[in-house]
Amino acid sequence: MVPELDLSVGRRRPRMLAPAGVAVVVLVLGSLLVLAHLAVILALLAIIVAGAGLTFLSGLRLSLEERIAYGAVVGALAVALAQCLLSLVGGLTLGTALAGLGLALVAGSAGWYRGRRLLSSEWVDARERWGRLEAWPLLLLLLVCWPYTVVLLARAYQVVDGALLVGNVGVYGDWAAHLTYAGSFAYGDNFPPRSPIAPDQRLAYPFVIDFLAAGLVPLGASLTASLVWSSGLLGLAFPAVMYTAGRRLVGSSLGGALGTLVFLLGGGLGFVRVAREVAHVGLGALAHLSRLSTQDPEANLQWLNPVLGWLLPQRSVLLGFPLCLLVLALLWRALEDRGATARQAFGFAGVLTGLLPLAHLHAYGTVLVLAAFWAVFERRREWLTFFVPALLLGLPQVAWLATGAGGQPRLQLWWLADTGGHGDGPLWFWFKNLGLFVPLLLAAFLWRPALPPQSRLLLAPIWLWFLVPNLLVFQPWDWDNSKFFAYWALLGSLLIGALLARLGSRGRLGPVVAAVCFVLLVLSGGLDLARSLDQPLNQAQFADRGGLETAAWVRTNTDRHAIFLVAPEHNEPVPALAGRSVAAGYPGWLWSYGIPDWQQRAADADRMLRGDPETPALLRLYHVSYVVLGPQELGGHQANAAYWNSAALRVYANSTYTVYRIVGTG
Repeated sequence: MVPELDLSVGRRRPRMLAPAGVAVVVLVLGSLLVLAHLAVILALLAIIVAGAGLTFLSGLRLSLEERIAYGAVVGALAVALAQCLLSLVGGLTLGTALAGLGLALVAGSAGWYRGRRLLSSEWVDARERWGRLEAWPLLLLLLVCWPYTVVLLARAYQVVDGALLVGNVGVYGDWAAHLTYAGSFAYGDNFPPRSPIAPDQRLAYPFVIDFLAAGLVPLGASLTASLVWSSGLLGLAFPAVMYTAGRRLVGSSLGGALGTLVFLLGGGLGFVRVAREVAHVGLGALAHLSRLSTQDPEANLQWLNPVLGWLLPQRSVLLGFPLCLLVLALLWRALEDRGATARQAFGFAGVLTGLLPLAHLHAYGTVLVLAAFWAVFERRREWLTFFVPALLLGLPQVAWLATGAGGQPRLQLWWLADTGGHGDGPLWFWFKNLGLFVPLLLAAFLWRPALPPQSRLLLAPIWLWFLVPNLLVFQPWDWDNSKFFAYWALLGSLLIGALLARLGSRGRLGPVVAAVCFVLLVLSGGLDLARSLDQPLNQAQFADRGGLETAAWVRTNTDRHAIFLVAPEHNEPVPALAGRSVAAGYPGWLWSYGIPDWQQRAADADRMLRGDPETPALLRLYHVSYVVLGPQELGGHQANAAYWNSAALRVYANSTYTVYRIVGTG
């Protein structure tokens, strides 16, 4: 029997030690990650602490969840703006990065001190509510959203065999612009901000989100990691912000949670095509979905899921969406108070609104216009304390962003319904792109039990954010009108969430109807979000080993203000990874940002790369100091290596890239 016992114990040991071993490995790796990024993690925690303290300056009693969630966003805005202002004088350095954090913490400390009595009662309230499990909708919401966010962002950038890989098409495309802007601050001394892809133009883009990322670079983060960390902070905060703000705006905790999921998982009828594929080839079709369910230009499916269309690629909405929601929630809460507390709250909301344009211009316009309607519906003197700082602080930023180069509004009925050879008309176009969203939103307003009377009245104007962009296109690229529709969908989702929550409490049939409606609303978006985690479908190379080595050399061996001639492509390593300005950036960005001579700039870049007879004059016109020849220049743009070997001085070369300095410059 002893041998049997010994063998039994021997067999058990691996099964008992394996979990312990895994736990030890995870703990060690986690500790190394924390130590490697300790300064960055401490900075992010400081942002939350400072922002939570600043919310006490509103004078309002809030929930503890609101303090923390709102604090992450308010703190991010405050720190980025403080660092930006300091950098205008001293550049972005470790000193200015820490000083910006310090200023925000000092201001936040004043808030913590003034709100110390509120904090005590809010802590007791939170403990009691969580003890009674009243906050279960928020807990379930975060259990759904946070793991997905962590996995998606963890795969954003990876260096494999010396090459930089990206894990999502939004990161591959849009984040290249954000790398360029953040890098121009972190490595290019871009103060006051000029466009790194059109250096003679001011940076007429809401750049605060990218300055937030740039501020992490002096603390030890790489440029790519800085985008991941900053997106992670705000991406993890967003569902909590939307839930807590929604709970106030629609008067329902469950409605706030459902509304957040309706927005994040939103999509149209694209799941029908997936159902057909499953019926044809079986459930194996779900393993690797061949195409998106929420976007397919051939089928005129244009409403890309909000996470994949806005929150992931368009990083500025990570500030715009939550700031819009929390300011509206603060105003909503302020309308319940009178006297000094109300004036203080209105003033605090006005200051936040005034700081919005450089974070997200569409959020600024949304809050300002919606607040104007509320001021008509709820006539109070305190509105003056809101609009004065909102306008005094905000309008100069609007003037900075309004360079005059943007496209003029033009009539285009029903947005994209009848473009690109399609003739869907508004009803069919919006039904296949949004499914039941519009009918359910109408039902939320028409069915009296769905919403509190105040919600129905004060949120009714959001329909303008749907109707007006259906008539006018405001930007050169008509798809960009989706930035206006986004705020209609953001607030409308909360109203639909309230409708579903109310419907789910009505009799036996109500929960069934609510569940079916919810599934139909989120099925297409859910499929696309699942597809976004399929690495073979989404992973792509952003830069090869030579590109990374070239960017590193440029950062350390060239003047920060030098202008480079490169191929006008989005993933060129010099603008995207080295923080240097280029004579002409990616034409798609130049066009969509409203640069009037975008075609000429791109054509001139190609002419110079080919060694056109006008090259010397064009080099002087664009103030070019360096020329880079790599795979893209030598390939699709047909750069003339022989010309540059004779016309410029070669100062660096590796296996795939060569850098030349224009003689007499740099």
